[in-house]
Amino acid sequence: MKRTLAGLTGALLLAGAAHAQQRPGGDVRPFLGFGLTYGGDKLESFDFSNDTSSTVRAGNLVDLKAGVDFLVGGPFSMQASIGYHFDGVNGSNGDYSFSRVPFEFLGYYSINPQFRIGGGVRQSFDAHVDSNGVVGGLDSSFDAKTGFVVEAEYFPWHRIGIKFRAVSEKFEGKDGVYRGQKFDGSHAGVYGVFYFN
Repeated sequence: MKRTLAGLTGALLLAGAAHAQQRPGGDVRPFLGFGLTYGGDKLESFDFSNDTSSTVRAGNLVDLKAGVDFLVGGPFSMQASIGYHFDGVNGSNGDYSFSRVPFEFLGYYSINPQFRIGGGVRQSFDAHVDSNGVVGGLDSSFDAKTGFVVEAEYFPWHRIGIKFRAVSEKFEGKDGVYRGQKFDGSHAGVYGVFYFN
């Protein structure tokens, strides 16, 4: 029994070491990311003179990221990032936008060199609405609850990652016209990521 356990332990250690060497690019990799997201509660809807409309949601739309990816050991890795996530409407007579600065700390398990799954926590800061023109007067700041992330990442090339993710996140207005109102910012998204090594 002891020999069997020792053999299994040795096999797992060798597999982990071999897996660690399968990752190209090194143990620490800075990265930049661009994502498109959709979801969350409606903040505002706007109608235009050409009979079209646009809705700004608490989980939309563009998410820009920069961060560092760390190989911990074997199939395990971690990632820390800062982002700028925003949605908005720009018109000839007024603008409205909702933006936030999310920090994320994620852990991953690599199934093979081209695919990994992971999850972690997300905390958004400086969440606020900016407005001007005919839609002015809606400026507000929001408190963000700590959110959670689950995602899968596919590597078609060792420096390029494609992420599919889901995020649970909530906001509450702390001043302005949205004071005391709660909004669900949960969303799904697709991201492209470039790793520098």
